[in-house]
Amino acid sequence: MKLKIISALSYFLLNIALQPVSAQLTASSKISLLSIGPGKDVYSAFGHSAMRISDPGSGIDNVYNYGTFTFDNNFYIKFAKGENDYWLSIVPFQREYYIWAVLENRNVIQQTLNLTVKQKNDLYRFLENNALPQNSEYRYDYFYDNCSNRIDIALKEVFGNNVKFYADSVVKERGQSGATIRQLTHQYLQQNKWGELGIETCLGIEMDKKITPEQFKFLPDFLMWNYDKAEIKSSDKFVPLVKEKMFLFKSNEQLNKESFSTYFSPTVCFSIILLIAVIISFPKLNKSLYARLFDFVLFFSCGIVGFLLLFLWFFTTHNSQMNFNLIWANPLGLSLSFSTFSRKFNRTISKYYFCYALLLVFTIMAWAILPQQLNFAYLPVCLALALRCFSIYSIGLHGRAQR
Repeated sequence: MKLKIISALSYFLLNIALQPVSAQLTASSKISLLSIGPGKDVYSAFGHSAMRISDPGSGIDNVYNYGTFTFDNNFYIKFAKGENDYWLSIVPFQREYYIWAVLENRNVIQQTLNLTVKQKNDLYRFLENNALPQNSEYRYDYFYDNCSNRIDIALKEVFGNNVKFYADSVVKERGQSGATIRQLTHQYLQQNKWGELGIETCLGIEMDKKITPEQFKFLPDFLMWNYDKAEIKSSDKFVPLVKEKMFLFKSNEQLNKESFSTYFSPTVCFSIILLIAVIISFPKLNKSLYARLFDFVLFFSCGIVGFLLLFLWFFTTHNSQMNFNLIWANPLGLSLSFSTFSRKFNRTISKYYFCYALLLVFTIMAWAILPQQLNFAYLPVCLALALRCFSIYSIGLHGRAQR
């Protein structure tokens, strides 16, 4: 009997010891949503959200950051497979502020929440518990489970029906009713056209899915705008969730401009490729070594992209299924590109190029109504591919010139 009592008491004490130990926030404490503006790198192009808890009485001023990751532990392999694990970290505010404002020149906006002392402590305990090693990690998803989504979930779990969001109203005010993920993300990538091209190439038809107004909160700006309108229950009545909103830092926008992306955008570069395709398609150059080298590089490159898209489709957990970019980035082009150097040009290969050309022409004609909105920069690529396919088919009909 004594042994059972001792065991039960030991189990009880062990459970207490394993619980997160946190100081109680005082009446002077503040909990705020921090919205950080877009950065220059692709991974920071959509902005960032974090929570700040400060309490002069307890000596606390920390940032709770759900967007923490490391480049260690095979980061790039996991990123390619869509298996990135992010986690909630607790970092001193001044350290994070220095990175965002001084090193990265990004806007930092603070919305102080209108919470009672009890509500502050409830949210504080939730975040502290989430930050424990056994709870902190989660499988990151670009659009459905990121730093902004996690904060939204935190408030809903802690306050339940005591907090009201008006997501429909926010979406309508911003003129984004019925917008797709692609349309939303496009607005944040205007200064990084190559980054936009990479994202839109790798991610498939999922980006053209219309999402609910609540799901718009995957973007930090929409989370911030939702907070502006939200209400929370206090003393049997609903009051505005945000008590005070202010800029902690305003970026110098001139420093964020990307001149390379402006003058050497994908559209400009791919238009040059189209121009070369037109020039070498003239009769005097069509059978030349230059034309063959160009065709090899063009079809080989598109084939490489096609194999990458197939890998993303079948071997990763990214939102990359059903990718219409495979129309122009045909994986068969990787092997058939070598036929451009062949002395013998059989009918099977000739028919392939003809069918490929017809498919490209159909794609160009149906560009505006395709289920997946292809990046406009790929239009010159499709035109160049179609032109060279018809040219190679024509060569096949009239016989390959002997070297």
